[in-house]
Amino acid sequence: MKIVYCVIDCSFTGGIERVISGKANYLADALGYDVTIITANQGDKPNFYPFSTKIKFIDLGIKYDELEQYPFLKRLVEQIKKRKQHSSRLSEVLKKIKADIVISTYSYEYTLLPSIRDGSKRICEFHFSQEYRQIENRYNRQSFFTKLFSGMAERRKYLFIDRYDKFVVLTQSDLKSWENNHPNVTQIYNILPFKPEQSADLDAKRIISVGRLTTQKGFNRLIEAFRLVNQSHPDWHLDIYGSGEDEECLTALIEKYHLEKVVRLISPTQNIIKEYLNSSILAMTSRYEGFPMVLTEAMACGVPCISFDCPHGPSEIITDGEDGFLVETGNVTQFADRMMLLMADAELRKEMGRKAKRNIQRFSPEVIMKQWDKLFHEI
Repeated sequence: MKIVYCVIDCSFTGGIERVISGKANYLADALGYDVTIITANQGDKPNFYPFSTKIKFIDLGIKYDELEQYPFLKRLVEQIKKRKQHSSRLSEVLKKIKADIVISTYSYEYTLLPSIRDGSKRICEFHFSQEYRQIENRYNRQSFFTKLFSGMAERRKYLFIDRYDKFVVLTQSDLKSWENNHPNVTQIYNILPFKPEQSADLDAKRIISVGRLTTQKGFNRLIEAFRLVNQSHPDWHLDIYGSGEDEECLTALIEKYHLEKVVRLISPTQNIIKEYLNSSILAMTSRYEGFPMVLTEAMACGVPCISFDCPHGPSEIITDGEDGFLVETGNVTQFADRMMLLMADAELRKEMGRKAKRNIQRFSPEVIMKQWDKLFHEI
């Protein structure tokens, strides 16, 4: 069976790219699918995550990132031009490939695919939560008109859901937001991207957090929480792995609280498993998620997690009080309390870590990819 994934850029370090890497590799290597990945912006940049040599890559050279240089109205005009270019090039490529199924990742191609007649079935993978745009606009620093336009554009995208054979969301809680209005919506969890044989010994006085340095990830709230625990646990460190537009303001916040010696912002690494194994707690303070891969990755390494119970995903990954802690979203004081509880109790960390490594196997590729294989054959 021929499968095509449409992705923005596989040189990115985000969760979507990691998930597509894992799923595409499993389809190509374990199930024998013919897999092609079509990118819009990648050019000659190398993939960040490893992909099977059996997978074919095609870049359309649309370069949507060029739009960032323009003021608002000029950006709208240039975006229309690029959309036409994208539609034309994508249509040409798909008609040559003659895929059985084409999968959108809810990016630039999402509203274009339903109009392209290449004979394939269509699936959209929704890697967010339904309310993500609303939450994003509440906290980001964009102009009123940019927020207004993005909100209108998001509502317009909902009109295309029923034009897909299946619209796949990542969690049961998000499924409830969609299923009454869209009968083609179904749910499949993301896969566990790796299964390390080793487990963290959880003796290191180190908390780790991983993600893009953006409003979504709420690292300012993590730094605020760590400030509260630093006085009672001055020998513990916090390392945040990621890059993004909030780096400058997060650096300023670290300096404001005089935490430069104990809090570090570190560039993304391809060997994140090593960093999990050298940590004792994973902290996640996101404002929203689709299905937070950092939780599953850390738990696979035997690391207990503390997470805000944001929409959506953490409550379907962490069993509160058993293999980690869920904290009321935005409650920085409670988050700090949970960190101090684990920091002070090595035996509790290790017990939770053992349960985390065991419990997270329900998201293994062998379990989740059976559901994808079944869905592909059904449609």
